[in-house]
Amino acid sequence: MKIVNLLITLIAVLLFISGCSTQVSKEKNKVGDISRHSVFNLDAETIKNLEKGIIKGTPLRLDNDSKMSDVERIWGKPNEHFDHEDNQTYGYTIENQHFIINEEMQEIYSIQVELDYSKDEILEIMGKPTTKAGNIFIYEKGNYSIQFEKFDNKWRLILSKK
Repeated sequence: MKIVNLLITLIAVLLFISGCSTQVSKEKNKVGDISRHSVFNLDAETIKNLEKGIIKGTPLRLDNDSKMSDVERIWGKPNEHFDHEDNQTYGYTIENQHFIINEEMQEIYSIQVELDYSKDEILEIMGKPTTKAGNIFIYEKGNYSIQFEKFDNKWRLILSKK
């Protein structure tokens, strides 16, 4: 009888322990926890830089006459290149984050960055957009347009000169 009581007690303890270890946190990812990428993330400092034409954490910027040679000096040759005669498109994947650079007449005029944020998180972080049309949100800031657009299942930030 002692063995049966010992086995029942042991089984009860094991069930309790296994139940505790499989509990999953029910908290959703909060907007305050926005570090989704090791290269570029949305935060207050990032937004200030975007308004100046700078992609924080990267060599990508529109506030000066940046050229692809400047980017290549830091990131190396692009993973992708599409030649559209006067316009060139370059793609980089840096630490699992995809960047697209558009260049015209050897001057970078548009930069795109894939993001892992939801629509609600983007709106909460960025605030009310200047223009909103479906899955496109545009923020006009000084000489730059900061646009968020949904491509497939990911949101993309598009920073461009006006």
